[in-house]
Amino acid sequence: MSTFTSTRTLGWLIGLLLLGCWNLQAEVKATFIKTDSIQSTKSFSEPNTAIAPIPISLTATAGVPFEYQIPALSPHTNAVYSSPQLPANGLSLLYDTYPPSIFGTPDATGVMNLTINATANVNNQIESAWVAITITVNPPTPISLTATAGVPFNYEIPVLIHENNAGYSSPELPGNGLRLSYDTYPPSIVGAPNATGVINLTVNTHNTSNGVYRSAWVPIIITVNAPTPISLTATAGVPFNYEIPVLLHDNSTGYTSPQLPTNGLSLSYSTYPPSIVGTPTVTGVMNLTVNAHNTVNSQDESAWVPIIITVNPSATSFALTGVNLISCQTISDTQRQLTFTPQYVGTTEQPIFFTVYQQLPLTTQPGPYSLNLDTSNPLITLIAQQDGVLSSYNYQWLAGCNTTTPNRPPTTTGIPPQATQTGQAYQLSLANYFADPDGNPLTYIVSGLPSTLNLTGVIISGTPASTGSFPISVTAVDPSGLFVSTSFQLTVNGATQPFTLASVSTNGCQNLGGNQWQVTFTPHYTGLTGEQIVLAMTNGVITTQAGPYSQTLSTDQPLLTLIAQQGNTTSAYNYFWLVACTGSARQAAREVGNGLQVNVFGNPVQSQQVELEIKGVMGSWVEVTVMDMQGRCHHQQRLDWPTDSGRVNLPLAPGIGTQLVQVRTEGQVRTVKLLKSR
Repeated sequence: MSTFTSTRTLGWLIGLLLLGCWNLQAEVKATFIKTDSIQSTKSFSEPNTAIAPIPISLTATAGVPFEYQIPALSPHTNAVYSSPQLPANGLSLLYDTYPPSIFGTPDATGVMNLTINATANVNNQIESAWVAITITVNPPTPISLTATAGVPFNYEIPVLIHENNAGYSSPELPGNGLRLSYDTYPPSIVGAPNATGVINLTVNTHNTSNGVYRSAWVPIIITVNAPTPISLTATAGVPFNYEIPVLLHDNSTGYTSPQLPTNGLSLSYSTYPPSIVGTPTVTGVMNLTVNAHNTVNSQDESAWVPIIITVNPSATSFALTGVNLISCQTISDTQRQLTFTPQYVGTTEQPIFFTVYQQLPLTTQPGPYSLNLDTSNPLITLIAQQDGVLSSYNYQWLAGCNTTTPNRPPTTTGIPPQATQTGQAYQLSLANYFADPDGNPLTYIVSGLPSTLNLTGVIISGTPASTGSFPISVTAVDPSGLFVSTSFQLTVNGATQPFTLASVSTNGCQNLGGNQWQVTFTPHYTGLTGEQIVLAMTNGVITTQAGPYSQTLSTDQPLLTLIAQQGNTTSAYNYFWLVACTGSARQAAREVGNGLQVNVFGNPVQSQQVELEIKGVMGSWVEVTVMDMQGRCHHQQRLDWPTDSGRVNLPLAPGIGTQLVQVRTEGQVRTVKLLKSR
């Protein structure tokens, strides 16, 4: 075949191929046009060959704010994002960002399977994309705390949302003595738990910032342990005194015990905090609870502590415990003369009946006793009885004779001078100053004691009622009658008065012209301890210098209030200087009384109640206590007192005689005596 023929044939083949391609393209275009023209009756779709995207795996914590910005699923900025599963479980889509974010605080744990869709309209064609997101919501880690029942508790909640206007709350509080305190931000859990156990709390917080609502929460577990009781011991018939520790650090705290007074014990408010005082009458275990309560910044605060007092018997029960051999003389080979004294414990002042079986008739005469005994009977039986209690002792007298040593008298180191004060329990153990070289028990004889002090066993105890100096003699006697004596001086001073700014004396007044005066005055105090006194005046002067003081004062302010502090005790006094200087009462309408005043309506009192008028209160509360002359509390109550004066009815202790009523408010204490005639 020639070259020309081959070239021509190739040209025809190329032409046929191009014609076939054009016909195919036209056919396909016609097909699309036809499809568009019958869209209302028949749809056309191409097979979907897309591969599902890989899910996005996230973790969150229940109660903790969560935010995750969705990645861009479409290149078009007009794409619209949505999720058919949101909002749910505290989460929703937040459109403050682009693409939007999954935002919120999960409410519950578990796995959340979400689908995020993105659609865009491009040249009137809808384009779409999607992605699967799996969020695993883990449980929150609880805040674990410990507290003690009755002991003040304080825990500041951590910041849950970093917005200063977030509000915090807990559906379980207040409960079990705890509450939310908003004195801090975030708030604190405060109070004193009432009962032991586990407290499960949820603290929630929320706010709205820039139109977006935010929330968070956290679980808190508080394990409340039992308090450690204060364990004390006392002795029946022996005076007892224990000052309660500080439970709340505020001087206005009131202390009470629902179990007192009982068994001879009561709360005494002569100390602060008060003391448990008295003389137990019955042995056994006393379970007490001491409560403390005050109000600070309109919030009630409380605390409590258990106290266990074990009251032991005053002495061991009566028993015949042995023999003190004084001498053993030989009369013959088979006869001995035995001189001895029985030894006892738990004796009282009642007579002791004593006998030796078949050897000595029953007698109440004290020893020593003498018997002629035969060596063929080396054992004798001693029998004694006191207060109906019978005791016996088998004595190997012959063995005692063979090993006896001479009896020696007791010894003493002497008793140094003693001092106490009226109204205060006193106790002295003589066993600290006497001893018997043979180890024998000693009996004590005491003379010269004040009427309110007594000897019980080896203890001198009681509460002195009057002052004075008392020479006291003490004799210690061993079972064989040997003795030693000594004496000491007991000085009883007057009861210590509480620190009080009691009065003010005016030393001089000078009119400076117009309404100005120069006043010189001196405060007078009781209950001084030697500590520094800080004196503050309502005209702004504060000083630690001793008086007298000179101040320039205006007649427009005829009252100068003085506030003195010694240690932790504060006392106030209203000084009406203008009246003291001029005798004038032209400003008296504005005077509010000269400090705390207590007036009794009807004294002597002839009923079981007394009415008091209380004036000059410097605070919002008044505490009244009814006591006997030994400071034992009969009744106590604290009252809200919004006005300067008012009246109150108090129950008195049964019986007749003198009783005390103590009225206490912030910085002021007054005590009045009542005579109950029937």
